[in-house]
Amino acid sequence: MSLSLPEWVFDNFLFRPWPGRWLANAAWSQFTTSLSMGLSLGASGLFMLEQRARRLGLRTSARLERALCVGLSTLAFLAYFDFFNPNTRYYPYYHRHELFHYYLGSKYFTELGYKRLYLCGAVAQAELFGRAPLQKRSIRELDQGNLIVPMPQTAVFSDPARCKRNFAEPRWSAFKADIAWFAQSSPGVYGETMFTDHGYNPPPVWTMTGKLLSSLAPAGDHFFKLLALIDVLLQLGALLMIRWAFGLRVMAIAAVFWGCNAPADFRWTGGAFLRQDWYFLFVAALCFARKRYFALSGGALAWSALLRIFPIVFFVGPGLIVLFDVLRKRRLRPDYARFILGSALSFALLFTLSGLVSGFDAYPAFFKHISGHKGTPLTNNMGLEMLAAHNWDAKMVFMIDERLADHMQGWKEAYTARVTALSPLLTAVTALVLGWMAWALRRTKLLWVGMALSLPLLMSVLNLTCYYYAMFVAPAALVLLCPAIAPAYLALAAASQSLLISFYWIDDEYAALSLLFYAFSLSTLYALSRPPSLRRLRARWAGRPEPQRTAAR
Repeated sequence: MSLSLPEWVFDNFLFRPWPGRWLANAAWSQFTTSLSMGLSLGASGLFMLEQRARRLGLRTSARLERALCVGLSTLAFLAYFDFFNPNTRYYPYYHRHELFHYYLGSKYFTELGYKRLYLCGAVAQAELFGRAPLQKRSIRELDQGNLIVPMPQTAVFSDPARCKRNFAEPRWSAFKADIAWFAQSSPGVYGETMFTDHGYNPPPVWTMTGKLLSSLAPAGDHFFKLLALIDVLLQLGALLMIRWAFGLRVMAIAAVFWGCNAPADFRWTGGAFLRQDWYFLFVAALCFARKRYFALSGGALAWSALLRIFPIVFFVGPGLIVLFDVLRKRRLRPDYARFILGSALSFALLFTLSGLVSGFDAYPAFFKHISGHKGTPLTNNMGLEMLAAHNWDAKMVFMIDERLADHMQGWKEAYTARVTALSPLLTAVTALVLGWMAWALRRTKLLWVGMALSLPLLMSVLNLTCYYYAMFVAPAALVLLCPAIAPAYLALAAASQSLLISFYWIDDEYAALSLLFYAFSLSTLYALSRPPSLRRLRARWAGRPEPQRTAAR
């Protein structure tokens, strides 16, 4: 059978292994890591030199500046994707583990819901290949405490009808065919670990879009390559949106950080299926607000929040800005009214459409499912909680017990106990950060600034998986207001790469990264607004001009 043009390009250009020892996985990965560190530090140095030249009254050639910005952006974009070297990516490009969850979970959501992906996948494998290969395997029981247990102790062996009764016969046959493809393309331990992850977790709004796309074709090599390329286009589109709204310099700064940072690098969600839609919409919300398309900004941010929930925290900054303005003027600005209306319409429309596609009962099922993960901490989470819970006695190196089906059970229990004990302190720190954030936003009328300055609050409130730290592209926009943060912001990417290779145990890595990013997020608050002093607070309360910082002599 002849191949179509896209399939021929995939097989003969993009995905054929590259020959040569230096292009092999180990050597090339070391090169791209070193390049990421060097590129971010080099860009940081260039912006420091530029700021020095401006203070001295020297002017940089506009042509040179454009060339540097385009060059840095292009190099960073390619570095993120390992220059599309197929030897170092999930062969051949797409991420089977991700697609197992997102493709199957959305395509068969009506039958699987949030609890039956692993159960039904294992039952299908038992019918396809017999029960014997499953005897020594484990599975996470998503509907039975979220624990990893030996598969023979589950309904896979005792009650397979618990799964099959949810399928019509044609749908069960299609599901088995897709499971067979995954089993054959992901043999051994790699395929077995798919059944011990944390299940299918997207909200119903994502399921609506995912189901539309995943239902177009059965599981297969060329189709999955096309699905994986959607995220590449979304990531490119996000950078072009920043260029449109904030200019070439900000795009270059954002591209270098995004392309070189460690927490949200390619290895986690690269080659996956529609994992960057929330990111594109979050960036779009920033950009639309900057360009004064406030209804579109609110709609994009609401859509992003409905796709991944946590972006709802980015409404706090704009909400404070609107609140302060209404308190001062006793009326709502038309711009802010459009932002609120766009948000409300987006929420209402997407909620209704997703309910019609997935069923309105999908929302309570989703929140119940996600709440079950609260007691299952992840080692690659980042935030104030991870930072506070990490201590010497409860380090992973001391807590792993390979005698248990879930080797990490001891670490998870110690982590949860420490978070519970420290919850009053975490609440107090969060309240202080919220107060400082409100102080920083008391004078601005720029909604996009409120979104960007919501990052420290988000890190205080939520403990997100590391790959969602692509959201830290937002501080690049703040360079317009405070150019001095650009060098430190770019150096942040290099520092994150350095920390990632400095620790062996993953909990040590992400506790250190949590400290680094939390400190930087607070520094942005300091850079744009010093912490309140008693003198300034008294003046503010009395309606007098706030005392200014005394000039250095």
